[in-house]
Amino acid sequence: MQSGTRPRNRQLVVLASIVGGAIVAIITATTFWWIYELATGPDRKAAAQAAAAPYNPSDNIRAIMQAPANNPKAADPADTREAWMGKVAYPAGVQAGQDYVAQFPQPKNVAVLKGMTTAQIWAYMQQHVSAALGVGCQYCHNIADFSIDIPQKISARLMMTLVNQLNKQFITNLPHWRGNYVDCATCHNGKPVNLTTVNDNFVQAKQPIKVVAESVDFQGKPVRTKAPKLVDLKEAILEQTYNYVVWKPYDPADPTSGRGSLALNYTGGRTQDQVNVTQGAMNLFSWSLGVGCTYCHNPRNFANYEISTEAPTLVVNGKPEYIAPRIKAQRMLLMTTWMIQNWNKYVLPRAAVQTGAKPYISATGQHIRNIGGSYFSVPGCDTCHNGINIPKASLNQVDVPVGEAGLPVLPTVLRGIE
Repeated sequence: MQSGTRPRNRQLVVLASIVGGAIVAIITATTFWWIYELATGPDRKAAAQAAAAPYNPSDNIRAIMQAPANNPKAADPADTREAWMGKVAYPAGVQAGQDYVAQFPQPKNVAVLKGMTTAQIWAYMQQHVSAALGVGCQYCHNIADFSIDIPQKISARLMMTLVNQLNKQFITNLPHWRGNYVDCATCHNGKPVNLTTVNDNFVQAKQPIKVVAESVDFQGKPVRTKAPKLVDLKEAILEQTYNYVVWKPYDPADPTSGRGSLALNYTGGRTQDQVNVTQGAMNLFSWSLGVGCTYCHNPRNFANYEISTEAPTLVVNGKPEYIAPRIKAQRMLLMTTWMIQNWNKYVLPRAAVQTGAKPYISATGQHIRNIGGSYFSVPGCDTCHNGINIPKASLNQVDVPVGEAGLPVLPTVLRGIE
């Protein structure tokens, strides 16, 4: 009896231990999940809802009217502008603008939006400039006479020229481009100044590592002649991102083509510093677009320029085509590099907030750089994408003309096609 009972008792003990352990594991996992949901659930749900909601300029207009009235002269006695925020200021600007349209059907002193009537310009300004920046008319205009030039109006002209150049040189030339243009709201999205450059994850990342910031080509040779120096890893990541170089244009028949100064080569040759910089840059892109590695990369072959060469994703002119996300990313990096090289041509400098020429990231994610002796807050991937793979406020205008009745669509002079 005893010899037969002991094995059964052992089995019962083992079974009870397994069941007890499973119960404890389930309770522990459930408890941790509950704590995780309690701590992060509301924020994650709110972020998911915000990402899913389409961009609506009316939301920004409501925000302008619901904001407290501002006093520009109190912040800067030299600022002669009237208030541009609040339930009194916004309607006052709109009324003045409508009166101006009625008085001058054809615009005066137009430098960029040529070929449009005053009504068409007014419609575009309301939906795509005022709403995009989250400010009323008085931010850029003397509403007693909209034709008068003030610094903010001149700055807006420069930015419109920038929009045209970005669409012309980069956006409309993307692989399988489907009509999504860059517009004021693409970057600003309700904020007139202090636009973020990098994601919060990058700002908060603790990376106390010193690396050599030096771009090298596929053979491991330096791309630039600048002497290598030890810098903070974050600084090196931004330096490489804003100085992107393509070794040679992409050719499907040449596996070494298309690769740029952030790529790792096939056979090694990179230092650990370069690996750290490249990985840091990839993390920055991932955070900015809200995607993982496989959004741009084939996980079985990271050097491949297609997600899949087996399943076509769309048909163009009756032929199957494949999405080329790495080529798109490459051209986006070239656009970012071009913007930094030309930023002081299109953007007025901001007040100096520190001395010296060393770039830095503010606590709220602005990247401040000294360009030509003046300080600028420069853009980055997160400025437009803001955690979404296709910027929410990009404007799809495939073959849409400027509306005869003043429809608020993107004027052709800003689409890079003139």
